[in-house]
Amino acid sequence: MPNKKVLNHHEIMVWMRFRTKLLTMALILLLVPSTFVISITITGWQREVGNKTKEGLLNLVEGKAEYYDLEFYDIRNTMEITAFYIASNWGKGTYCNTSYVWIAPDSGDEEELEQDMKNYEYVMQAFESMAQGKNKVKINLMFLGLENGICFLSDPEVVNILERDAPTFDARERIWYTLAKEHNDTVWTPLYVDVNTKQLVTTISTPLYVDGEFEGVLGFDMLLATIQDDILDIQFADTGTPMLVGRDGHIIVHPEYTAEGKAWNESFEEENIYNISALAALADEIRNGSTGIQEINVEGERQYAVFSTVEEINGSLLFLLPRKVVMESINDTIVDTVVFLLLALLLMGILVMLFTSSLTRPLETLQKAAREVAKGNLDHKITMERNDEMGELSEEFNRMVEELKKARRELEESEERYRSIFEESADVIYISTEDGKIIDMNRAGEKLLGYTREELLHMNSGDLYANREDRERFKKEIEKQGFVKDYEVKLKRKDGKVLDCLLSTTMIQRGDATYYQGVIRDVTQLKETQRQLDMYNSLLRHDISNRNQIVLGCLELLKEEGNLNEEERKLVEKAYEHMANSQQLLKKLAAINKIQQKELKRMKLADVLQWVGEKYEPLAHEKGVRITVNVKEGCVMADDLLENVFSNIIENALKHSGCKNIEVDGREEDGMMVLTITDDGEGIDGEIKGDIFKWGVKGKGSKGSGLGLHLVKRIVEGYGGTIVLKEGEKGTTFEIRLPSC
Repeated sequence: MPNKKVLNHHEIMVWMRFRTKLLTMALILLLVPSTFVISITITGWQREVGNKTKEGLLNLVEGKAEYYDLEFYDIRNTMEITAFYIASNWGKGTYCNTSYVWIAPDSGDEEELEQDMKNYEYVMQAFESMAQGKNKVKINLMFLGLENGICFLSDPEVVNILERDAPTFDARERIWYTLAKEHNDTVWTPLYVDVNTKQLVTTISTPLYVDGEFEGVLGFDMLLATIQDDILDIQFADTGTPMLVGRDGHIIVHPEYTAEGKAWNESFEEENIYNISALAALADEIRNGSTGIQEINVEGERQYAVFSTVEEINGSLLFLLPRKVVMESINDTIVDTVVFLLLALLLMGILVMLFTSSLTRPLETLQKAAREVAKGNLDHKITMERNDEMGELSEEFNRMVEELKKARRELEESEERYRSIFEESADVIYISTEDGKIIDMNRAGEKLLGYTREELLHMNSGDLYANREDRERFKKEIEKQGFVKDYEVKLKRKDGKVLDCLLSTTMIQRGDATYYQGVIRDVTQLKETQRQLDMYNSLLRHDISNRNQIVLGCLELLKEEGNLNEEERKLVEKAYEHMANSQQLLKKLAAINKIQQKELKRMKLADVLQWVGEKYEPLAHEKGVRITVNVKEGCVMADDLLENVFSNIIENALKHSGCKNIEVDGREEDGMMVLTITDDGEGIDGEIKGDIFKWGVKGKGSKGSGLGLHLVKRIVEGYGGTIVLKEGEKGTTFEIRLPSC
């Protein structure tokens, strides 16, 4: 048997080292391409998962922004309906509970305050209706501030707080009042410290107009904490920073905002993303109302910044999420997968594909669901049995869909309430386009005009005018100020009957479109009654005047030819004086009647004043008074009653002031003729200065009716002008402003 060669220890070690090197080389040769394949696969997979995650985040934020838009729109819509209800019932209240009313220092006339406070009845009805609605949790306090200093509050405890902590509180000076009045629209205020809760609040407020006249501002307070906790509850994996940012860059709502011990009358400065270097790059996107996602660096940490517009606040929802939170789970899985693939190279491809699919499938499911919701299918839900971030994201998506469904239901209920008010109104309420197409009209309109709703919706409002040219005149009038009040028109029913009506209409701007919304009131019967009253009034004045003239003639004969002693003569003269005053009173009543029937024309001031001066020259000469008229030119839109304006003032000065000079001056200023009538007499008694233009007010010792200056004021205001009593050291000065021709 041949001898076998026995390997010694050294040879064995060499063989072992060679085998190890061989295996190592084989493993390296296998690992290099495998690692390259793994690297490419994982990189592509990581990129795909990252893209899907970004899409999911963007869909989530877009959905949340739409939900917030609906929430804020519903609050604004509810507020405007509440304001409409209050305005519709303005002046109908009969009582007031002063526990709910705050009156600012230096408020208006006491009688006016007392009358306006009676609106408490319907204001509180509106507040109580709000307190029972769906927004009661979001709204902290409701209030209505008036231009005369009155403020109605939904909580009487706030009145006690104001008396204790803020006795100088004036609603007219608060930002929610000044902003709504300045913009003449519904506004959201910047954050400020609430005098009631001492916390940060924002207020949605809207101006209140009654018959086209500004009365005050209606406001609803929302605590910042409520918005932070109840509305801005968006999160991803229990983290993330949501905020609301205005188009101007101001951060309206931020989770870290607090009052910081500020007093109610101190301002709160909001941060601005233009001043935050990490967020400044997003400013242009938010200003332009864009939707998107960017990766930014915040204090050395990479974060996703997801933004989507919220039109109701004229801003955007901005959500910051650390990138590591999104990628952490993915990266952990990648490490495990790489280790596993290195241990089982043969299964690497299959495992990577399966794992990639397991991650991307939920995101694709989420993306598909988001597209369904975007189409309006709010019954679509995601069923995903997972305990990771994808599971949380699907649950958050389902909650968002439920909130959208709830918001849609509540919006429908809100629209039903508005429709109820619209349909049950006794007056005709209508909405039309600027060119006259009727958008909507309530049942009162069908009854008044004799058409069905279907017929009205296929008509142009110009078809309802007895004279179609009146529609064009109406358009020109409403374009001047944006509204008309009690504008007289003649409308034609379906059966051809012509109706006298009053239009009170407001121009509404919605984007690029203009609409007219208003009330039509039938005054046909009222005008007929007024015509009969005017006829009886004219006949009665004519008969009384004729009888007065007979009596005056008899008294004149008795004075001249009667054999009277001194006492009898005085009695006759006194009777004559009273009858003459009666004739003057009839003339003033006739003038008052003419005010309501005015037809304005171009009148030269110099001609009118020359005639008045000549008329009173004999009386002025008798009393030693000099009348100087310094008006050589100027034209105003007036009628024959303009002479009464100047005659009344000059006659009063001649008879009652004890003056020696009366001077009339005029000038043109900003499209108005400004006339001043000044005397150097004793002036008007200080006790009646504030009431000099009121009905029946007259000076001590005056034998007049007290109608003169009241009549003057009504005539001037009927021309679209003003008259005021100016303060001076001596004498009396009246300033009259009349529109120039």
